[in-house]
Amino acid sequence: MPEPSIDLHAHTTASDGSLRPAELVRQAAADGLSALAVTDHDTAEGLEEARDEARRTGIELVNGIEISVHWEAGTFHLLGYLFEETPALRAGLQELQGLRRERNARMIAKLNELGYRLTEEEVAAEGGGGQIGRLHIARALLRRGAVSTVEEAFGRLLRRGRPAFVMVDRLGAAEAIRMIRSAGGVAVVAHPFQLRLGEDALDGAVAEWTALGLGGIEVQHSSHDAGQVAFLSALAGRHNLAATGGSDFHGENKPGIPLGRAGEGARIPLSRLEDLRAKRPRGNPEAP
Repeated sequence: MPEPSIDLHAHTTASDGSLRPAELVRQAAADGLSALAVTDHDTAEGLEEARDEARRTGIELVNGIEISVHWEAGTFHLLGYLFEETPALRAGLQELQGLRRERNARMIAKLNELGYRLTEEEVAAEGGGGQIGRLHIARALLRRGAVSTVEEAFGRLLRRGRPAFVMVDRLGAAEAIRMIRSAGGVAVVAHPFQLRLGEDALDGAVAEWTALGLGGIEVQHSSHDAGQVAFLSALAGRHNLAATGGSDFHGENKPGIPLGRAGEGARIPLSRLEDLRAKRPRGNPEAP
């Protein structure tokens, strides 16, 4: 009998996914997954709804989040798992939300300076009550007829280097890892090849983050081929890190990425979650 499969990386309307948290859980259950992590960007707002639906469907819901982190070579994404929603964690996430709101307001102001009439209320309406980001600004531009597609909005205006782009202030790696560990969670570097580092440089970066308390590497991802999975598996082994996996599912907002499938259509085995659990901090959670 095949090992049960899971997905440890999926997004909902709480950030930039197209499915509500309950809808995502129902799809995971319908697809036969035994466990699902909801990992919205810089927010845990979708977890309660997902948890309620998970109880009804019988699927295991893993607390998750994806935090954008500042690093000396740019930015990277840090996944947090198995944390408790402590007051300190909630306060940290509220700070991140405040930074995002400031960035959004500055981008909307830039668009108006460029002649694109757009209000914060219009952009908020695209979010349906969830977190607002560049995707929702792009949709508001599309609704106004200022662009023909969301992709055009990013390509012409919203992507890094384009005239309306504003970088959001981010936590540093040490601060983000500490925030996750302090809540009893495990910090995992997401889709490492998107850092565009060579293998030796990536090994060095992982060593640096491991010294700060990193607990895992996202080995399986929808963008990883078999060779990349093999390299990352060996990298995780060298640094005594959990080897995790997830699809990075966004629904209709990123077509072609099925829930529960990593690169080359591979399933993500339940053992990935068991490895992750073994890395939960013991004793002083802030100590690496």
